[in-house]
Amino acid sequence: MVSHYQNPILRGMYPDPSIVLVQDTYYLVNSTFEYYPGITLSKSTDLLNWTRLPSITKKSSQADLREAQSNEGIFAVCIRYHKGAFYVITTNFAEFKNFIIRGALSADGSTIIWDEQRTEIDIKGIDPDLYFEKDQTYVTFTGYIDDKGTKAIQQVEIDLTTGSLLRGPEVISYGTGGRDVEGPHIIKRNGGYYLLAAEGGTGVGHMITLFYSSSLWGPFDDSDGINPLFTNRDRANEPLQNIGHADLFQDIKGNWWLTCLGTRPASVGFTQITNLGRETLLYPVIWDGKWPKIYTGIPTAEVDLGCFPNHASNLPNEQVFNGFHDEFQEKTLHPEWVSLRDSLEDRLCLQPGRLILTGNDLRLEDLGTPSFLGVRQTEHQESFKVYLDQEQTYVGKGILGVACLISHDHYGAILVERQPQKEHYQILRKQKIGDVDVTEIIGTLDTLPDYFEIIHHKDTKTFSAVTKDARHSFSTQALHFSNEAIAALNTGDFQGMYVLNDAQMAVVRVARETV
Repeated sequence: MVSHYQNPILRGMYPDPSIVLVQDTYYLVNSTFEYYPGITLSKSTDLLNWTRLPSITKKSSQADLREAQSNEGIFAVCIRYHKGAFYVITTNFAEFKNFIIRGALSADGSTIIWDEQRTEIDIKGIDPDLYFEKDQTYVTFTGYIDDKGTKAIQQVEIDLTTGSLLRGPEVISYGTGGRDVEGPHIIKRNGGYYLLAAEGGTGVGHMITLFYSSSLWGPFDDSDGINPLFTNRDRANEPLQNIGHADLFQDIKGNWWLTCLGTRPASVGFTQITNLGRETLLYPVIWDGKWPKIYTGIPTAEVDLGCFPNHASNLPNEQVFNGFHDEFQEKTLHPEWVSLRDSLEDRLCLQPGRLILTGNDLRLEDLGTPSFLGVRQTEHQESFKVYLDQEQTYVGKGILGVACLISHDHYGAILVERQPQKEHYQILRKQKIGDVDVTEIIGTLDTLPDYFEIIHHKDTKTFSAVTKDARHSFSTQALHFSNEAIAALNTGDFQGMYVLNDAQMAVVRVARETV
């Protein structure tokens, strides 16, 4: 039995969590924005240790991300289970479409098989929620209701098969008055209905709020002193900030839990910067009266279950955080890997013990699908190493190396190109910070690097190309890769292989580890 655990339970960019329990397994989905494939899916039998399953949207018929801008794409996701099937509902902001994708467990129960076609819902808003009652299906969402920018939580009843609207939209709540009321979920308990929401904008003012109604169509009200239900908006010293966008669920013994998003900003001097994005948190809930009580009322990084013995009894395994290592021994790519906006299938080759990525002429700033294959940064102090197969790596007239980015115009890379008319290689620093574009030669090598490395610290990032005899590096401020730098809090930092033009990068091992 576990007495303590650490938040986040999913580290790195895993925002907008939603959890459903099916039999003895919990399934968790997260938003992915412009990254492909869309909608991360994880499973767990103990709530603390999660296994990544293949992501859900892999075809443009499910979600077309090819025109997604940075910080667009797959917004808030909700997962529910109804009459033997999974239903995931979300918004693809790149198309401004809301839709449902249905899935069913595979025969062996190891994964979920998702429909290749989606069911579109004709609503004008984002952050949709699914609620089932008897044979009826309801979608709750947030959207503007006038030309003055007023947002409200709205609801429709739909035909689950066709997506057509049977009733609504009708406004069911304006929230408490906080800006950007969003992230709704409907929960039924003791014959009444609760509306869970987030307000205050995804930033330091973020908060979770809750409302009650005896009718599904409202009006939804709160009681004095209930809201905000859970927030750190006035606790600047807490290591977790920007608490919001939550989901309430029960475990296999009927205990209530809340999952929500939050960030771990790093303090650099008098500034707090966010490189990891919004992450998934988990807290025990006591719901023995009309209103639930979330943990101690304070979103903390360490959760002490001393006062929650029933919850603790349902956590049989100690929490383990492992690094990520891939030596490409499987026939399919590990689900941790992502590309930008579309598949790299025509440029990616998996061989036993080797991954080969070929380039194209698209760069990270081009808002297309460059030859970039990456994983999340998950800790402030972290190393990311990519080991080359030198015999099968080919530079040609192209460029290859590793890159770290938070958006299309805020990234850095260390790259290798052939030195013109010579057998040597030039090591390039490539960095883009908004409209500042830096390309400079920082060294030469007689051979290809043995490996590339990015070392993250809370205040800096160091990019290196390494052989047994030499190391060429450059360092830059982590601030340039932060949510504060791009004035948006949707995504976090990703790091990975980056190949341009006719180059071919053969990789035998990748390691992401805490330092």
